[in-house]
Amino acid sequence: MLVQWLQKHMADGFEVSYQGHRKSMTEWAKGKSIRDLSGLSPNETINFRDLVNTIAGICLATNFDNQAPEYPIFSVLITGSNREQAVQDALRAIAGQSRTKQATAVLDALQLLDGDQIDPGKSKYARFILDIIQAKGHGQVVNRNEIIHDDHGLEYMNPGGARLEPEWVAVVLAALVYSGDIVVAIPGDKFDATKLQQLAATDLDDLIRFKHLEQPKEWNMPALKALFELLGFPSGYPQMVCQGNDGPVIEMRDRVIKIVKRIVMTQQILRDGLSFWGMDLLAGTDLARQTDKLHEAKDFFESLQAYSNHGKLKNFRYSAQQVSAHDNAVKALDELDSLREFVLDHGATASWLSTAEAMLPDTHEWVIKLQTTRQETLSALTLANLSSLTTQSPGIGARLKKLKQEYIAIYIGLHTKARLGVNDANRKTALQKDLAKLKSCTALIEQHLEATPNCPHCGFRPANENVTVTASQRLKQMDDQIDAMLTAWTFTILSNLDDPITRVNMELLKIDDRQALQAFIQSRELPTPPDNNFVHALTEVLSGLVKVTVKAQELQSALQVTNGPSTPAEMKKRFEEYIDQLTRGKDPAKVRMVLE
Repeated sequence: MLVQWLQKHMADGFEVSYQGHRKSMTEWAKGKSIRDLSGLSPNETINFRDLVNTIAGICLATNFDNQAPEYPIFSVLITGSNREQAVQDALRAIAGQSRTKQATAVLDALQLLDGDQIDPGKSKYARFILDIIQAKGHGQVVNRNEIIHDDHGLEYMNPGGARLEPEWVAVVLAALVYSGDIVVAIPGDKFDATKLQQLAATDLDDLIRFKHLEQPKEWNMPALKALFELLGFPSGYPQMVCQGNDGPVIEMRDRVIKIVKRIVMTQQILRDGLSFWGMDLLAGTDLARQTDKLHEAKDFFESLQAYSNHGKLKNFRYSAQQVSAHDNAVKALDELDSLREFVLDHGATASWLSTAEAMLPDTHEWVIKLQTTRQETLSALTLANLSSLTTQSPGIGARLKKLKQEYIAIYIGLHTKARLGVNDANRKTALQKDLAKLKSCTALIEQHLEATPNCPHCGFRPANENVTVTASQRLKQMDDQIDAMLTAWTFTILSNLDDPITRVNMELLKIDDRQALQAFIQSRELPTPPDNNFVHALTEVLSGLVKVTVKAQELQSALQVTNGPSTPAEMKKRFEEYIDQLTRGKDPAKVRMVLE
């Protein structure tokens, strides 16, 4: 019951006294937003402790303003219990890790943000520290007690103004390290702009108890000029970086990422080789000997990715000579890109031409011309300055294209000569299986040869076929030959049938077969087409039939039973023995038996 009453009446059931005034909490908060002051989200409900803290803040605001008129105003509720976590979040955000809502609130309150970018240049808290550092002579350090002062047993920066606790000072110092304005020294370590990750991971007490602040190194202008020149940027970029402009740094990192990717691709190509028209373009070249240099360049460019702002570049650790040592590696990338682009532009055509070469006889004029062109092209590539390959590429491409066009014209002519057209194809269909080897093809057009150098329909390869005579002429020749063969066959068959022995054999045929042959002898023309009866009869009569005469009296004697009646099996056996006796030594398939 008590808890329920407190929840219901905590805003009006208590009075707060301050400087002789007694009011309810509701009256103290009149005209102000409790939700905004306490940092509550729209779906949260304030508890009694936070309500008391909020009312106390309202009451003490004037006194606090008098004590710390420049104290930061936070957009979220900061208390003694969550302040350390808020500081840690802010430090991680400065180091480039994820930025929480609480981290953003802290950085914004300390005036360390310019939009979404960390920039302490407009922060009055950062300016307070920088003024102390700049008041020192060059090379002098600023000790902790010059920044942090004791005020009645508590430590603050600028107690009469910002009255900033050491935890918030640590955040401001981290932002100044990020921008390259200072170096923070703690026992056993120092943090510059290249060690922000280590700074964020350091125990907060060690950061609060820092030893001193140092001015960073002077800008290494020779090295920066060499770096931006190596990357192909305008000569004014190093000066822009020294003036605190992060634009060139962002561009630098983007280009470095691309270069690292190009190096990885190049290393793969060097391992696999780069082939064009059967020749490895890298074999024996300086590019093939760049493996170690590229590995060193890759390590170098990967290390540059850590320099993500102008402050970090102020601590650039390479000399101008070390930067320039990678010039050859970058040039090798450009040269290899030229080679890769050349192969991409002309490799497909060269491969097409190699396939086409196999389609024609070795002695063909076009093949000889192709071989000459290939030798000249590969020799030119071997001797060429790769930097000028881009200007040579169009000329080489034109020669390859001309060769391809010439082949297409030659192939179309040979194809037309070696393959039947529509009319000839109709004549071919009337021929028998003897013409199977004579192919017809009516579908080829020039466009088909753009993709592959031989006919996709019939696979015509001039090197494997006789193209001295056109397919049409060959068809007519074969047609004439078949006609002549047919006439010769007819004459031969008639002559054989007119033979006396054959005439005798005809008498041994069955009636249907004999009539088919007699019709042929009378017409003197082979039937079209020859039917099965005719073919069978002709085969029989010309195969050498043998007449065997069976005399009735002899047959009766052979079957005569002398010792009484016989079974069917015994009668069948005596008959077979008689037939075997008559045909012994003769081909049973050619024997024809006549009963007399």
